[in-house]
Amino acid sequence: MIYCTSVYEDEVTHQVMLKIYEFFGCFSEYREIPCNGKGKIKKQINAYNNAAQYGYYFVITDLDDDYECAPLLLNDWLQTQSSTQLLFRVAVHEVESWLLADRKNFAAFFSISPDLIPLEPDKEKDPKRIVISLARKSRKKIIREAIVPICDFVSNGPGYNIQFQNFIQKYWDINSARKNSPSLDRAIKLIDKIANQEKAKMRKS
Repeated sequence: MIYCTSVYEDEVTHQVMLKIYEFFGCFSEYREIPCNGKGKIKKQINAYNNAAQYGYYFVITDLDDDYECAPLLLNDWLQTQSSTQLLFRVAVHEVESWLLADRKNFAAFFSISPDLIPLEPDKEKDPKRIVISLARKSRKKIIREAIVPICDFVSNGPGYNIQFQNFIQKYWDINSARKNSPSLDRAIKLIDKIANQEKAKMRKS
């Protein structure tokens, strides 16, 4: 088993990480570091990189509108060469784009037409806004009440995390989603490479 420290912005991202561990079957969460936004991740990323000399750190942050592309963010944040055990990935533009990318299951869970979901969610500047817009159109009252903000002073509804935890763990298909999200596909390929390397080491030992 490959044990990882999970570093994430919010609980939806954490659930995505747990699903990715499950997808490969050979990863397990050793410790979690919730950061409540990307500011702490940016501040601590070089410390995580140093700590990754002693164990795997899986870090996901959103691109948002801060940089033109993920490589620019990575190059700006990391002051030294990335450790081989630092799995640092950027969701373009937000982790919600990875969820929208599984169009069939997202549409079924939200009870909306799949035609309403963007074909290339990575190109959307504000995937979370799209998610909330789609929730307003849902035929399920529980989805509308959970996801849609109850007022202008909050960014999402009171049941946002709970509903997405349910969707991610029970319905989200990574293989389907990665076909429509290049940034997710790159993340899966990186982790697959690490998994194969570790399995090769185990066979030799």
